[in-house]
Amino acid sequence: MLRAPLLIAFAVGLASQIVPVAPAVAQQPEKPVRFLVGFPAGALTDLSARALASVASRYLEQQVLVVNLPGAAGSLAINELVKQAPDGYTIAMMTTSYKAIVVHQQVPPFDLVELKTLLGYAEFRQLLFVKGDSPFAKFDDLIAYGHRNPGAIKFGHSGTGTSLHLQGMLFFRSAGIDAPDIPFKGSNDYLNAVLGGHLPAGIIDIAGVRQLARAGTVKLVVAFVAQRFPEFPDVPTALEKGFPGLEVFNPQVAVMIRNGTPPDRMRKLHDALKQATEDPEFIKSLDGMGLKGGYIAPEAVDDTVSKAEAKAVPILKELKIYVR
Repeated sequence: MLRAPLLIAFAVGLASQIVPVAPAVAQQPEKPVRFLVGFPAGALTDLSARALASVASRYLEQQVLVVNLPGAAGSLAINELVKQAPDGYTIAMMTTSYKAIVVHQQVPPFDLVELKTLLGYAEFRQLLFVKGDSPFAKFDDLIAYGHRNPGAIKFGHSGTGTSLHLQGMLFFRSAGIDAPDIPFKGSNDYLNAVLGGHLPAGIIDIAGVRQLARAGTVKLVVAFVAQRFPEFPDVPTALEKGFPGLEVFNPQVAVMIRNGTPPDRMRKLHDALKQATEDPEFIKSLDGMGLKGGYIAPEAVDDTVSKAEAKAVPILKELKIYVR
């Protein structure tokens, strides 16, 4: 039997041989990235953002959550971004037409210098369409008819001061045609007016009439894009017909981040989002929506804004809707 002093010494010696083991701590995942969208759920811009967020979450290894904050033509969402800390955990969707056109028709509650373009990921592609049995369904017929009948070709669009409106105005002016514009609340309204024979033409994105064009219910007269639609190779572009520059009014969809975000965080987000924009799943998803998906460098997005702004501002002033 061990005596008490020896027992104590033995216990102390044994304890000195035991290396304490810290309890296992589970790795805490990073908090999600909020992706602010200034349009309601179900809108084409919202669907494109959700497609990007879904694919980007895999590359970022971090959840990207779309948060809809519709209102003020997109300004509510951008204002929410500006109010957040520049830590890279909040980003926002913005179209080039917002920065080139919309901000000149309102006084947003933030300074644009607070925003930095991370990258672009989609592009709308706008065009002029008529009813399928229209007598001027071909480009040359439209131009000839417009010259012979001043004021006869009225075109519909989704609101005064929108990219569709300005694009149509500049096209017909460049062609020397007097073509009054008719604003509607939404594209479905003037699409139905054209289909019903109440309106000769409309300016719309390809996504809004693709199925009807396939069926021959509407005819695509001219596309305001740099290259012809692969799906509709017979439709000429305004560029090839001698009307350059109108393509800058096609909104590009971009991701914005707070200026001052740490460069390493910004680079991580950019690289993951870039991979997502080049992912076949993402491109296929956007093609199904009628959008052209793919990576657009931030410098290219900013260049589109500058070019569209230079063309838009004089017209906004002429229309007396320019406020800043």
